[in-house]
Amino acid sequence: MSLWYASLAVLSGLLLSAYTHPVWLLGAAGVWAAAAAFIPRAVRGRLAFCACLFILAGLYFYGYEILQRSAMKPLAEQERTVWVRGEIASRVKRDGDVARFFAVVREWREEGGSREQLGINETIVLRVTLSTAEEAAAAEKWRTGSELTARVRLSLPQGARNPHAFDYARYLRWQGVHVVGEAAFGEVRVETAASIRGSFQQWQEAGAERIEALFADRETAGYMKSLLLGLSEDVTPELESMYATLGLSHVLAISGLHVTLVTSMFLWCLDRLGVNRRWGFGATVVLLIGYVLLVGASASAVRSGLMGGVGLVCQVAGKKLDGKEVWAGALLVMLAVHPYQLWHVGFQLSFAVTLGLILFVPYSLHVFVRVPVWIRTLVAVTFSAQLVSFPFLVYYFHQFSPLSWLVNLLATPVLSLLALPLGYIALVLALVHPALAALPVWFTTRLLGWIHDPLYALDQKVIPFTYWPHPTWWWMLLYACFLGILPLLWNRGYHRKRDVALCAAVFLGLLVAARQPFAGSDEVRITFLDVGQGDSVVVEIGNQKVYLMDAGGTMRHPAAEPWMEKRDPFEVGKDVVLPFLMARGIETIDRAIMTHGDLDHIGGMEALVSRFSFGEVLVNGDVPEAKEAKIRERFRQKGVPITTGTPGQVWSDGPGIEWKWLHPGETTLRGNDASVVLQLTAYNHTVLFTGDIERSGEAALVRNGLSPVDVLKVPHHGSNTSSSEELLAAIAPKAAVISAGANNRYGHPAAKVLQRLGTYGTAIYRTDRHGAITLIISPAGLSWNTQQLDT
Repeated sequence: MSLWYASLAVLSGLLLSAYTHPVWLLGAAGVWAAAAAFIPRAVRGRLAFCACLFILAGLYFYGYEILQRSAMKPLAEQERTVWVRGEIASRVKRDGDVARFFAVVREWREEGGSREQLGINETIVLRVTLSTAEEAAAAEKWRTGSELTARVRLSLPQGARNPHAFDYARYLRWQGVHVVGEAAFGEVRVETAASIRGSFQQWQEAGAERIEALFADRETAGYMKSLLLGLSEDVTPELESMYATLGLSHVLAISGLHVTLVTSMFLWCLDRLGVNRRWGFGATVVLLIGYVLLVGASASAVRSGLMGGVGLVCQVAGKKLDGKEVWAGALLVMLAVHPYQLWHVGFQLSFAVTLGLILFVPYSLHVFVRVPVWIRTLVAVTFSAQLVSFPFLVYYFHQFSPLSWLVNLLATPVLSLLALPLGYIALVLALVHPALAALPVWFTTRLLGWIHDPLYALDQKVIPFTYWPHPTWWWMLLYACFLGILPLLWNRGYHRKRDVALCAAVFLGLLVAARQPFAGSDEVRITFLDVGQGDSVVVEIGNQKVYLMDAGGTMRHPAAEPWMEKRDPFEVGKDVVLPFLMARGIETIDRAIMTHGDLDHIGGMEALVSRFSFGEVLVNGDVPEAKEAKIRERFRQKGVPITTGTPGQVWSDGPGIEWKWLHPGETTLRGNDASVVLQLTAYNHTVLFTGDIERSGEAALVRNGLSPVDVLKVPHHGSNTSSSEELLAAIAPKAAVISAGANNRYGHPAAKVLQRLGTYGTAIYRTDRHGAITLIISPAGLSWNTQQLDT
């Protein structure tokens, strides 16, 4: 029985138990027993063992789930404030005036109450607010393994509030965390305690300080910290975004390449020192363990370390190495320790790409045999890695640049074979004397400049087919089957030129299907995004045209002191609107509508200008103030026409789909009352988009004549100064959507507005309660979908 088949059985058991009731395991056992009579004896024993592993893996997962149940969740649901005692369980990451880390809690008590021991230690995420530079410096000295006592306000982590957005609650659930907490620095006591991980963390930070001292350029220093030590916190947001867009993020992750390089360099040094080969391999295994701990023991680093260690042991023992078996062994070990890792993106990518290299590179080398072997190897590795990583990247991140193949082919070897070893050489030489590291540091800095400058220029281009719609389950299944069948076909002799051409054609067909070219062709999809206290509406007319009405905005005040600056401050356009548009596979916005100049409507547009192609920008005709003027100028520099409309102006986007400009016209109204108001009629259903108009703007609308509508985007977030009785009487909306931030300080929506809407029997949808709200209009009628249940 091979580890390969065992790993497949264990994976199947874990997945079935994660998504189904335990009775399905019994059902699977019954199916096996019924099928056993028809299975040839030669394979019956192997299949029986696999079936047994399948069931045991499922039972193990159920048991693990029981151990991970949260005893503190009831406290978090009530948002109780309690004292907790435990230890710091991860690196402390400080970003501005906040420090975050995982903490293992052993006991808790209420103020003045007695201690309550937890039956099983529970991990929570703790967010500590800092008020002075001294507190920030002290928090940075906290180490993994230190004893912790803190007064914490508990709560539940928040799920995604927009479609396909990052789901923090789900992410923490697969970390074994169900509760988050918040504390002030003054109510946290940390006592340093010795621990192995804490010691390795200190050495890692010492290495980071040495890199900062060697590399004067901030961007280069942050890059080298991530490349050499796995510390990604200091990589600049611009560089991180560029690497993600061009498909180079894997370069910054500690992987098999790092392990191979470090072990090879160490073995080479031992050989030159005359160390016995067998002793050298043993010392290298010890080094490998320390290296994995030093770089943070991420999933990819642990996987690489396990496989590298097994490879070294096999060389000592003189045994032939089977890549699939080593891969399967590493998988089984890591899942046995922590089965939740199966749902970690880094774990999935690391194991999937490694398996892809093991399976596909040998076959790829047999294509174009007249090409020099080093070129074939480089192309084979790049192609195999891209082929396997593609579904993961479009599922989790919704982006995969068509230039990624070429960029990886050209840039990755240079970064991996020059920048990476030069960085390690510089670190080692600096231990002797910093002056010895000057040459490799200078060359590495120049090299990164030569590579990054053209990559930044490329990143500024709007490259078609970079954003991919969230894939459907059936497409993911088809793609997985395609990858699984390829090795089987090759081994059966299907690798003639016409067979390769047929596989290439099937692959291209899968790429076309991933774009979902026929999805929603006869519908209008309107998504009212949850952008907090602001507005942003995306209207998709079939798969032909896209309208973006406003893009929210984030009010940001300059940090009072330099240490309080966030590394990458939250901004609605960049962190909410952009990811949604990417998840819908949108690359061209036919009309961007800036209803008026308020920051909470147009602020997020600035982050989108360079990311999309725009056909036209519609504005209200007012003289723009500072922020709006800046955004308009960026559109002009890009050659996007900026226009306004007149009341009664009508245009069509296809049969049964008509837009009408209602407001403003030639008027003295300014500010909110000058908001652009549009009416959309689709398949005999009408939606009224009202921006932030207030009573004066509403009165002008009513005077110009309004007819009943099916859906009203409620003006001004449900403010009491809008949604007047006159407007509602004129349009009598059947449904209303209110865009307002959860627990906003303005009290939106106002109780009187809700009462007035209720008088007309209007169904009310609110982003503060429902998250994003999606309305689909088709010839069959209206359908609604909300991101969250009404709470």
